[in-house]
Amino acid sequence: MNGYDIIAIDGPAGAGKSTISKELARRLGYLYLDTGAMYRAVAWAARHNGVDVGEEKALLGLCNKLRLEFQGNHILVNGKDVSSLIRTPEIDRLSSAVSRVAVVRKYLTGIQRELGRQGNIVAEGRDMGTVVFPQATHKIFLTASPEERARRRKRQLEDQGEKVKYEEVLAQIEVRDRADSTRSIAPLRAAPDCIIIDSSNLTIEEVLKKIGNFIQIKK
Repeated sequence: MNGYDIIAIDGPAGAGKSTISKELARRLGYLYLDTGAMYRAVAWAARHNGVDVGEEKALLGLCNKLRLEFQGNHILVNGKDVSSLIRTPEIDRLSSAVSRVAVVRKYLTGIQRELGRQGNIVAEGRDMGTVVFPQATHKIFLTASPEERARRRKRQLEDQGEKVKYEEVLAQIEVRDRADSTRSIAPLRAAPDCIIIDSSNLTIEEVLKKIGNFIQIKK
């Protein structure tokens, strides 16, 4: 692959994008770009600063004051590591809300494309292959059934010490799916030239093998 490779991995919440993208980037020696964490970071900053996520002008002012940085698998907001603070159900809901705001998407898309110019990245998100990097070398749409994604999310939250009910997590997943796929700006959808992988009954290695075959990486 050439020096400008961009591998775009899109899909709904809980499909395993983070796990797969991190491992793929590690094996390739590429930069891992977690764009979902960027929206979560903006949502956290809005919550932390008392900014209403429905107020576009206030969000624009917030974005103009934000400095987002990646350090390995950690994301920093104005120098503060918020990696663990952005993985809560509340921030999940708020990030869905801010992702529908044009000024936030414009702000983060600009940062993402700037990082993409470096080449050799695995970019994970909802609109990587359709909006942010339509020229991506390889595009993957990773999905799974809502039920399986809810089970994964429940395990993740419980590993973080939170007690949640499966039915509540499933309902949140379904709400997020509807919000992401029906928003007017950059809705969640598979790019026409992507490969679609359903990870419901696949192991991590099986998913990585499918991706490896698709992008013709010699293991």
